[in-house]
Amino acid sequence: MSGVSRRSFVATAAVAGALPTLAPALSAAAQMAGATAFREDAIRKERIRRALLCGPAVITKDATVADMDRDGKMTILRQGTNEWVCVPGNQDIVGQTDMCLDPMGMTWMQDVLSRKPKPTNTSPGLIYMLNGATQHSYTDPFDRTSPPIPIGPHWMILWPFDAKTAGLSTVMRDAGTMVMFAGTPYAHLHICGDPWEGQEYRSNKRAVWTMRYEDAS
Repeated sequence: MSGVSRRSFVATAAVAGALPTLAPALSAAAQMAGATAFREDAIRKERIRRALLCGPAVITKDATVADMDRDGKMTILRQGTNEWVCVPGNQDIVGQTDMCLDPMGMTWMQDVLSRKPKPTNTSPGLIYMLNGATQHSYTDPFDRTSPPIPIGPHWMILWPFDAKTAGLSTVMRDAGTMVMFAGTPYAHLHICGDPWEGQEYRSNKRAVWTMRYEDAS
């Protein structure tokens, strides 16, 4: 055994002899790691899919998708090319809604999560929540304990609208427009319904008038 000591030879032989025994364990570990990676990738893809449903496709197709925790911290799931961020949320937690936000909308939302005395967005922001939502209150932006309120598909213009000046309701509705969090610095225009509903007017279209009933008293 030229150039190889007896001790080195015995150690090498011992390792080689152990490889057939270790192989099944190594294979099982590799399979488990592969299954875990596959599951995590499937979850990530599903979260991205859901996030992209909560805003108009013209926005979401190029938006960044990111998880956002309760403190407003972001984890990127898919990098986008426009200024919008879509968040998949958590359906099991009241208030953690899937949504698409523009930069000023993101500033406003993170201010809410940080419980700042007032929002710091310097121009109107936009948030789409076209999958609907649940939240604890439509009067107090910091309420985290009241029973959940179901809310249909809606979008928000984040600027301090005054309900009396606008002549709008301050009570949650299933259609139309209200001022949410009225009387607080976080008051904003809350519009229930898809902004892309209805038909566009073209030169070949004609108006079709509809009738509705009203209380005669």
